[in-house]
Amino acid sequence: MALDPLSSFLRVREGRIVAVGAAAQATDPRVPRVELPGRVIVPGLIDAHVHLELDPELKTPAEQLRVSEQDRVGAMAGRAEAMLAAGITTARDCGGGAHREHRLRDAILARDQRGPRLLCCGQPLTTPGGHCSFWGGEVETRVDIDHMVDLQIEAGSDWIKVMATGGVFTPGSRARDAQFDLPRLLSIVESARRADRAVAAHCHGTEGIANAVRAGVRTIEHSSFAGPNGFGTALDDSLMSEMAAAELWVSPTVNAGWGRRIEDAKGEPTDFFRRLSTALGAQREHGIRFIASTDAGIPGVFHHDLVAGLLAFERFAGLRPVDVLRSATSEAAEALGIASETGRIEKGLSADFLVLEGDPLEDLGVLGDPEFVVFRGEWFDRASRRDVLAASASA
Repeated sequence: MALDPLSSFLRVREGRIVAVGAAAQATDPRVPRVELPGRVIVPGLIDAHVHLELDPELKTPAEQLRVSEQDRVGAMAGRAEAMLAAGITTARDCGGGAHREHRLRDAILARDQRGPRLLCCGQPLTTPGGHCSFWGGEVETRVDIDHMVDLQIEAGSDWIKVMATGGVFTPGSRARDAQFDLPRLLSIVESARRADRAVAAHCHGTEGIANAVRAGVRTIEHSSFAGPNGFGTALDDSLMSEMAAAELWVSPTVNAGWGRRIEDAKGEPTDFFRRLSTALGAQREHGIRFIASTDAGIPGVFHHDLVAGLLAFERFAGLRPVDVLRSATSEAAEALGIASETGRIEKGLSADFLVLEGDPLEDLGVLGDPEFVVFRGEWFDRASRRDVLAASASA
């Protein structure tokens, strides 16, 4: 992932990489040079599943809904700025209630607001009273589905999100239960496809995962193979083989909270770690493709804390550092349909990269404190980044 010594020169113009390697060695004295000997450059990080609208300090939907509009919009802007300061240059927002994240995305594009490149899903489609129904995306019939998808497209959504199973955050919902049968999921995918949009499917339970895979969604969110006895207790090898054969990615939302659940007070592996590491390891062994994601915004999961999630992902999935790094850069860009814009250090792509003082292929932890974050050619140094993160922590 890092540039080798023969290609350690970059030339950037108007926010894009215009040359790499020998071709980038500027001889024109009018071209500004930045010399950083001994540093490692990696692409900007991508978090494929966040919720900018959600405050991770609040534990229930009811508390979230009581936040005033002014406070919510201001907090979302602060979260976006903190994400960029932490080296996250792209994120996919996987659901909100009023398309506020779309307006934030547009402000970032216009350079009126600092933050990462955002891809937005809008209101997730769910069943009446189903998971995240408080965001207003309830559907039941084919007519409902077409109408709700059309609403998201009109609002400018880049993706369509569906809650294929229940979830943990919504009172009365069970994560293992399928919410949509296969015919209705097929209708959702077809309605999205007509608008040239891919579908992300929230899936915990095994039945819901199977329905989503067979419906043709592009990303499976969570993929925790939940059964009556909890997450990771209903593994299905045949289904995993189907997943590996399909053109999809798993976005497992491994976050900092998972890292705190690896060992118990005695230093022994927790039951949660054993179950989820087995589930992720089985998916890895079947050749299923992973992309990095955190579900930032749910209780206790902060939007700028992707690197802690990557360290947990390394442990839970038994991945090499290079595989984790790819899941948060080139693989994520491909999965999200933006590989022609970002995810690699390559001529023609956006100048999104981190300058590191250590090698993340030896220790992913060095991603946690870049010397510089560069997004669309704009440089953010360590001091300015730390100021932003400190302000975010005290907000």
